[in-house]
Amino acid sequence: MNKSFLILLVVFVLVFLAAGCSPAGPAADPGPEKPAEEAAVVETFYNAILNHDRDAIATIACADWEKEGKREVDAFAGTTPTLVDFACRVTEKTADGNGASVACTGKIAASYGAEITDFPLTGRVHSVVRENGEWRICGFE
Repeated sequence: MNKSFLILLVVFVLVFLAAGCSPAGPAADPGPEKPAEEAAVVETFYNAILNHDRDAIATIACADWEKEGKREVDAFAGTTPTLVDFACRVTEKTADGNGASVACTGKIAASYGAEITDFPLTGRVHSVVRENGEWRICGFE
């Protein structure tokens, strides 16, 4: 073999190996952070209100609060509600891990024809409990 060909082959192999060791570039953006399960059930409750979905309440409300949860959905019948600047986060957990408090910010803007009424959510603390292994909303203050 010719000496220059051998040197070229060695350089090629070294470059190839070095390329395999270099980082692949910036890491992919994982997207928005997923809310904690406790906060997610509260968000699902407000989405049920937006969609006028009484049936969803049976899957996300604790047994003691299901009727009240459906009343909350019914309160927005005949409106076009939207969530504005809405976010929820867990603020406290019980020692046994089966309960939590979830605070939300933002508001529901409900359109009654040409009139829009705001229902503030900021400061509202939701009680969530683990019932049959699932997180359920069980009221708010």
